[in-house]
Amino acid sequence: MTVREEAHRLLDAVPEDRLPHAVELLRRWAELEHSERPRRQFRTTGIFDGDPDLGARSKDIVRGAWGGEEHHST
Repeated sequence: MTVREEAHRLLDAVPEDRLPHAVELLRRWAELEHSERPRRQFRTTGIFDGDPDLGARSKDIVRGAWGGEEHHST
């Protein structure tokens, strides 16, 4: 089976409700110039729930976790 035949088989296996997403992805790839790679889209959400000054206190936090000893690099 060639890659193109497998792609057709996989497209036939995509559930009907997800088919528009697959077609949109294929359409974008088909329109790209050969030198350009498709860009992935990532969705992110800020979920950090900590003290607002955590970055400023990071050295103190690490020192406390290491038993209160202060380490110096030479």
